[in-house]
Amino acid sequence: ASLACEAICMWTRAMYKYHFIAKGVEPKRIMLRQAELELNECQEKLDAAQEKLRAVNAKIAKLESDFNAAVAKQTELQDDMNLCEVKLVRAHKLIGGLGGEKARWGQNVKDLGEMSDLLPGDCIVAAGLVSYVG
Repeated sequence: ASLACEAICMWTRAMYKYHFIAKGVEPKRIMLRQAELELNECQEKLDAAQEKLRAVNAKIAKLESDFNAAVAKQTELQDDMNLCEVKLVRAHKLIGGLGGEKARWGQNVKDLGEMSDLLPGDCIVAAGLVSYVG
């Protein structure tokens, strides 16, 4: 019977120790569950914030792309504008240079008009000279 009492006594001591250990561990388990719940909530908030961050980063990338395209277009238009200004200056120089030509051409037309009035007489003189010379 003493072997049976020894086993029961060992079991009782183990249960006694278990009781106090379980008393100390149970609040820690409760705190662990609360911490896991808080962790899950924070993880959900973090996931939502990261999704928003991805969306904002995508929007920033698109805006940067649009900005770079607009800057390239602005540069192209600025170059075109500079080229047009150069062409305009050259055109003004050409028109200014041709202004004197207009007067000369006008005088040339006037002289040719006067000469055309004398053309029939010149032709008669030339015909007479050819027939005289022979």
